[in-house]
Amino acid sequence: MMQSLFAAARTGSRSAGRPQAWLVFLVLGGVAAATAPFAAGTSPVLETLSWVLLPGVSAVAVLTGMRRNGLTGSGPWRLIGTGLLITLLASALGWGVGWVWLRSPLLLGLYQVSTLAAYGFALIALIMLSLRTAGPRWAALLDAGIITIGVAMPLWTLLIGPVTDRAVHIDTDLVFALALPAIDLFIIGLVVRLALDSGRVPGLSLLSASYAAMFLSDVVYLLNQASSEVYGAVSTACWLGWGVLTGAAMLHPSMSAAGRAQEPTPLSRARVAVLLVLALALTLLSPLVSVVVPMFTGVGAVVGPHGSRAVTLLTVLLAVLLVLRLSTVACVSLAQAADLRVALHRQDALQRSLSHRASHDPLTGLGNRTLLGEALHTVITAHAATPGAPHPALLLLDLDAFKDVNDTYGHPVGDEVLTVVAQRLRDLVAGEHILARLGGDEFAILLPRAETGEAMAVAQRMLETVRSPYLVDGRELYLTTSIGVLAGTVIATASDALRDADLALYEAKAAGKNQIIVFDSELRARRLHHAELAVGLRQALAREEFTLAYQPVVDLTSGTIYAVEALLRWTPAGGRPIPPDVFIPVAEDTGLIVEIGRWVLNQACADAQRWHERYGIAMTVNVSGRQLRERAFRDTVLEVLARYELPENALTLEVTESMLLATTAAETRRIVELLAELRTHGVRIALDDFGTGYSSLAYLRTLPVDILKIDRSFTAPLTDTDPHQARAFTKAIVELSASLGLSTVVEGVESREQATLLQQMGCPLAQGYLFSQPAPARAIDDMLQVAVSQSAA
Repeated sequence: MMQSLFAAARTGSRSAGRPQAWLVFLVLGGVAAATAPFAAGTSPVLETLSWVLLPGVSAVAVLTGMRRNGLTGSGPWRLIGTGLLITLLASALGWGVGWVWLRSPLLLGLYQVSTLAAYGFALIALIMLSLRTAGPRWAALLDAGIITIGVAMPLWTLLIGPVTDRAVHIDTDLVFALALPAIDLFIIGLVVRLALDSGRVPGLSLLSASYAAMFLSDVVYLLNQASSEVYGAVSTACWLGWGVLTGAAMLHPSMSAAGRAQEPTPLSRARVAVLLVLALALTLLSPLVSVVVPMFTGVGAVVGPHGSRAVTLLTVLLAVLLVLRLSTVACVSLAQAADLRVALHRQDALQRSLSHRASHDPLTGLGNRTLLGEALHTVITAHAATPGAPHPALLLLDLDAFKDVNDTYGHPVGDEVLTVVAQRLRDLVAGEHILARLGGDEFAILLPRAETGEAMAVAQRMLETVRSPYLVDGRELYLTTSIGVLAGTVIATASDALRDADLALYEAKAAGKNQIIVFDSELRARRLHHAELAVGLRQALAREEFTLAYQPVVDLTSGTIYAVEALLRWTPAGGRPIPPDVFIPVAEDTGLIVEIGRWVLNQACADAQRWHERYGIAMTVNVSGRQLRERAFRDTVLEVLARYELPENALTLEVTESMLLATTAAETRRIVELLAELRTHGVRIALDDFGTGYSSLAYLRTLPVDILKIDRSFTAPLTDTDPHQARAFTKAIVELSASLGLSTVVEGVESREQATLLQQMGCPLAQGYLFSQPAPARAIDDMLQVAVSQSAA
């Protein structure tokens, strides 16, 4: 039987990596441990084999489990393993062979010494592990001490004490037998605490059970030594069971977690509570049982000569250990409370920091839009509660052309400028005024109570302080600002205030910048109309509400049509036509002009194809600055030219002087390069409204222009009562254009007298109501056909 058990255990040991190896070993070994002592009681040979084979197999299981679970790399677990192996080998050789078989006192003594040494190794290792557990350094030892004394006191009083009192004589065997249970109890306390610290590790639970079996074996062995009672089979079964449980514990896969070096996990409140309840229960019940039971039954060492002193001493020692354990809990609680205070302080600081970041601009430190909205709400509520007080005033400031600073000098310089602007504005505001940066280059000042005059005075100071030069990175920069003012009017909500002040700011920008505009209700009405137009424009293309009208450009010498200019018209479905000077700016503001302009270019070139083929006239199409800034504009033009097979000089793109120059220098250079490239593809460039913008001769020299169009503001005065100045300007422009090799077209010609004067000045081309109003394509077809017929006649 033992040989088959050894083979099964050896097979289980080789397969310890499999999850069920420990269970097979535990079941087979447990059966063997429970039956072997009783079966071998009649035969010394069988008894010897049971003491040799089963501990030997358990030793193999311990070695295999330690290797498979990585416990050999941990110093404390190596000590535990060494102690287990020494104990098992001592049991097999010293006790099984040396005493049970050979009856050698020398080998028995060697067994006792080896067992005590093994117990020492286990104690040292478990103490080392307990010092690594979570919580106070000595808490695990105190817990083990409380468990040891709490269990030992009633055990001594009720069982061991009376037995030793009746002992005939006390020898080394009895002292050895007395020492083992005490050590067992302390080991059990340490293992139980280790199991609690490590969480759900079944292997440690099996190890705890194994030491409990050892303790029971040692107690029964003590009874055997101290009295005439014989419980040898029970002691042997428990001892062999200890070996089996130890081997199963080491084979269990969960022990791999026990061997890994890791930070101890703090005990949960539930586990701390379990430990404290156990400690209190032992402290209260252990002395009570040790005193009360002997008093009522007359059984126990307390009735002996030394019993009461022993119980008293153990009770005092137990109380001291409990006080020390409670003090560790108090220290932990104090430390946790201190940590909690620090954490709460950090959390509060973090919360304040996050709150400040959520309501303040990180660059300037000013309040942001969120803070301004909250302040507006507070001020509006306070004003509603104090009738007759001055209304709140809100000033919105936006730096003019600040994008140029970022594009030219870089964002770091731009950020520094914004910081300086913020500091200058901060110096302007009074105590209760609220200054905020809304984003980008937009700032706001809230005056909780201010008349319109006071608000305008603050706005004027803002205008002047922003104009002052900025010395940044060795450069002197200049900026202006536009300001929208909301003052002297009832404010319903914060969003209404921001909306109305923004309308005033928008108007200041549209008025030429570097302006202060005060909000009035007409601004809101105009903005509403603007929004309605924008909505209509978004639907106009899909609804086919756009049409083109064409106005002829006439050769003043021959009277023939030289070219036609495409003019966009919009008639909403079911409505009246909307003038171009009303809807074109809205289309440019919203960016819809890009899509609309693409449609105009395509439609105009479609009509130009047949007119150029039949009559040789060119097509002029107006282009907005927004279109020129589109990266795809060049490809769009060339694609349309290719689609309708228009030759050179068949298409003229008309741009304004202000359109080219009212942007950054880099953007102007890009647009000039774009127009120059289109000219290489046969597209002519006309400069519209010449004389109303910058009209610099240097620009005429550098801009890629083929045609100058003189604005109608020069045409009307030609026939005034005092036309001298107008005629002089017009003639100068015509002569300048001719000297530069440019064609000239005069707009707004409405009378024969004006046409005659322009012809006398040498102006070759003109357009206006004298020749034709803007007309649909079919009217131009008729007009051209008539001209051809008259020419043929």
